[in-house]
Amino acid sequence: MEFRPERDNTKAFAMALKKEKEASNARAAVFASKIDRLRLLYQQGMAEMKGITPYPDANSTLRFSFGNIKGYAPREAEFRTPFTTLKGMWEKDTGINPFDMPQKLKDLQTRRDFGRYGQGDSVVVNFLSSTDIIGGNSGSPILNGNGEQVGLCFDGNYEGLGNDFYYDPSANRTISVDIRYVLFVTEKFGEAKWVVDELKVVGGPKARAASN
Repeated sequence: MEFRPERDNTKAFAMALKKEKEASNARAAVFASKIDRLRLLYQQGMAEMKGITPYPDANSTLRFSFGNIKGYAPREAEFRTPFTTLKGMWEKDTGINPFDMPQKLKDLQTRRDFGRYGQGDSVVVNFLSSTDIIGGNSGSPILNGNGEQVGLCFDGNYEGLGNDFYYDPSANRTISVDIRYVLFVTEKFGEAKWVVDELKVVGGPKARAASN
């Protein structure tokens, strides 16, 4: 095939692409310098018209949210309880990814070999809370009132997808993995108790019994 500079000269293409990208960035900078003030005026106008305080924009800032462990009702006559368990995981097992529960977890549930992490007849896996999160919060710690880590957030519920723009306390929920399940999997499933032994773990059945 015949060499054609306008088509096959990769260096020239890269240089042209760089030039256009710089021009595009310059246009975007001019637009941003003008639109920021207009966005502020728009927000102020909407707030004054509706008599409300607009949802705060915390982009590029540290976030700290507070709330409670709490279920919700997505529709009439339906309520989502705040906790899921290892037993419930088994109920959803189909043997096909992503609902393919490892046999060892089933064996631990059958024997109720939960160690200090069990609650009732199973182990809590996930929980819902009314904390307000957004994309990028996955992996953030969930702390209780004593500053102790009780979970790791990783998702939000379907009904809360609009939280990019507003927060609805009746529907927005954070989904977090319970720290007891993390420790249970580490110690019992992964057989890495030595990792847990390096941590300061509080609570558990003994602590709850002592507090009663």
